[in-house]
Amino acid sequence: MLRAAIAEYQLDPEGKPELATMLFKVLDRNIEEDRYEGMVEVAQVLLDNNYPDEKMRGFLTMAAYGLNQYEVVRPNLDRLIEEGVVSQQLLMLQEHIDEIESAWQDELRMREEDAQGEPLPRVLIRTTKGDMEVELFENQAPQTVANFISLVESGFFDHLTFHRVMRHFMAQGGCPEGDGSGGPGYTIPGEMDRPNARKFFRGTLGLALAPDRETGKTDPSSGGSQFFIMYLPTYQLNGKYTAFGRVIRGIEVLANIHKINPDDKEEKEEESEVQPDEILGIDVLYKRDHAYEPTIARVEEN
Repeated sequence: MLRAAIAEYQLDPEGKPELATMLFKVLDRNIEEDRYEGMVEVAQVLLDNNYPDEKMRGFLTMAAYGLNQYEVVRPNLDRLIEEGVVSQQLLMLQEHIDEIESAWQDELRMREEDAQGEPLPRVLIRTTKGDMEVELFENQAPQTVANFISLVESGFFDHLTFHRVMRHFMAQGGCPEGDGSGGPGYTIPGEMDRPNARKFFRGTLGLALAPDRETGKTDPSSGGSQFFIMYLPTYQLNGKYTAFGRVIRGIEVLANIHKINPDDKEEKEEESEVQPDEILGIDVLYKRDHAYEPTIARVEEN
């Protein structure tokens, strides 16, 4: 329907302002909800026909960034900054765009290698908003994947919530306490410093970590059961957190998970009566022919 609306609008842009308004509202809503698939085309056609909204180029840049279309990101990012639309986030993105695009090329190469090698483990995350099929990066994060599959097979994740879901960032779940304080009773070593460690893009799964009690810095061996799924590429996490999988089907479900930011007091009060979305369960669809057992870094104190 969206493609049909775009085609109809392009036949007579000046003569169909109502259709343009409808397309803009769809674009605005989807970008706000971290639903980027199909939005580059919508934003581009509206921008090409001079749709009168100052957010248009920003929408196009964000959608293209979410989908790793850096040939679209680069010129529009520069144009935004030239036009005075300056923020710390835009300036940092401009500074790191070469690094991000290089990481994406590495990711594409590793995906091709994965496709040619032994099949990777896959799981199905069933949620109250739908199902997401996930491919697990056993080649690059074997200990993290072993731990995750072990927890999945034990039913650990059944009916746990997505307790921290931050717009334009990530959805986090896997805490048995429902507030980010719990885990499986142990932690595992991090694998973020392996030479072939994967990076963070839209749909990437990462293992959540806790800060060191003495230094306050993130402890690389504090991961357990809590994991997060990215809404956007996030270069700031590369080398600091273990990326251990990616959504290969059902990415639209991610956008529908209810946003909850426990760090925002006002938002928390507003959302106090809304139930967070659940992980109904996780099923192993495929795994390799060997045991999947966690490598324990330390046992947690009660």
